[in-house]
Amino acid sequence: MAAVVETLSIQRNPALTSYDLAKMLFKLDFFEKSKSPQSDYDSILETILSLHLLSPTAATNSFLLFGRASSPPAEIACSIDPFAYVSHLSAMEHHGLTDRFPNTLYMTRPSIKVWKQQSEERMRKDLNEELEQYVSMNLPTLKRPKLEKIGKTPLHFEERSHLGAFRHVSDTSLRVATIGRVFLDMIREPELCGGIQHVLDVYKKEARRYLKFIADEIDQHGKPIDKVRAGYLLEEVCGLQSPMFEKWEIFAQRGGSRKLDSAEEYAPQHSERWKLSINVPSLLQDSHLDDT
Repeated sequence: MAAVVETLSIQRNPALTSYDLAKMLFKLDFFEKSKSPQSDYDSILETILSLHLLSPTAATNSFLLFGRASSPPAEIACSIDPFAYVSHLSAMEHHGLTDRFPNTLYMTRPSIKVWKQQSEERMRKDLNEELEQYVSMNLPTLKRPKLEKIGKTPLHFEERSHLGAFRHVSDTSLRVATIGRVFLDMIREPELCGGIQHVLDVYKKEARRYLKFIADEIDQHGKPIDKVRAGYLLEEVCGLQSPMFEKWEIFAQRGGSRKLDSAEEYAPQHSERWKLSINVPSLLQDSHLDDT
């Protein structure tokens, strides 16, 4: 028990899952001579909870470490879901791109199928040749948590198939979308980034500073419509130039679905170069727009 307490005391993350705890006990050889590892796990968990070294969270099979109740919700969420990362307006706040303080924590994680694949790979990496033995003991495995709220903070998740669009924040459990990915998400889901007008304001203020990161991310991972919208915003709204724009222009094509803001009605004013309906009120009077 002393070894368990010591190991818990040096945990960097503010929270852990049933799998994290069982893996820790397994590596401490806690189940080495056990006839019923699953029962022994339940017993040690009950003891740890009774000593208040851990306390259950609102998420299934996850626990907050003693003294970590005041940890930021984003760090707790990243501890409980190892493949999720902070995104959209929450990531904009982290990077200093907005002066808004969202009440909701916006995060992104893989689809259920991809999450399961990642969890299997993580367990193989964690346990190596001992994985088969661990599984045979019927100990908790790494499962996708049901996360809806951390304390009083509600969570909103988006799902992405592409991984690696985040960076780790040193000495924390926090993972945050990269600058380039944040600007791409602003185009994809402006409603999760403070609304289209706020997105325009951020692009006008910050896009020049981060142009290389934005262009690289959108060129590599943006869909054709993302590149058209980004090309219009960066070139015609922000007045910026990049060799990428010539490549992106080939994706410009007329069509009723080609709108700057996909959630709003089609507007007759359009960008001739980008073949895009400019259906945002604050941009409708700009001289670079043509009537259909």
